[in-house]
Amino acid sequence: MSDQTDVRMEDWNRLQREVSRLRVLVIIALLAVIALAAMSLLRKPDAPAKSDSILRAQGLVITDAQGHDRILIGAPAPASKERTRKDDASDGIIFLGKTGADRLALGQLPALHIDGKTYKRRGDGDNYGMTLYDTKGSERGGMAFMGQGRVGIALDRATPPYEAIGLMVDDKENFAGMYINYGDPKARDAGIELGTDANSVHVQINGTDGLTRAKLDVDSKSKPAWQFDDADSAKAAAEKEQAAQTADKH
Repeated sequence: MSDQTDVRMEDWNRLQREVSRLRVLVIIALLAVIALAAMSLLRKPDAPAKSDSILRAQGLVITDAQGHDRILIGAPAPASKERTRKDDASDGIIFLGKTGADRLALGQLPALHIDGKTYKRRGDGDNYGMTLYDTKGSERGGMAFMGQGRVGIALDRATPPYEAIGLMVDDKENFAGMYINYGDPKARDAGIELGTDANSVHVQINGTDGLTRAKLDVDSKSKPAWQFDDADSAKAAAEKEQAAQTADKH
């Protein structure tokens, strides 16, 4: 009985030593796996081949699920049989509505398009921004930087005189201002004008005849000046100002 007990104790001790060795090996293996994982995370990804990183094309047409042209991308934007407008070849992205009318343009501004007619835009060719169109493809507003050094935002009416509200910053004159036009096409000037230059500000309200009815100016010395006129006095003030400008030219 004692001999059997001694044999079992030796086996037990041997088993414990083997377990200890295995435990050490497992710990080493785990540390190796962790080290390899860390190295793979820290390693910079290989740079993709040039052929995979750059896609070159002059134009791209994206269609909807029914196969209709909906987005035109290119320099210039690709021609499309489904696009209602045929007179534009600007560089950029053109989004088309379901009827083929332009709805949004990004990039080089297309020529002004209203009620199916095209008009020359000031500073054509070097104006870039965003143009909004209504469901018929008529321009209704946008934001752009003009090549002549002017950045602006405009919102248009659906009917003449079209241009309704405008914001403008002019680099040459150091002017920043806003105007709101009358909806009457016979109106001769903006209904409300306000703006600043380097160190003065003015707010002006005009009648539909184009003559100033109320005006507030703050000059470069922060001195305010108010002016209110009825039709007759506004006309007299305008004639006086025009005469002064004529005299200055001579």
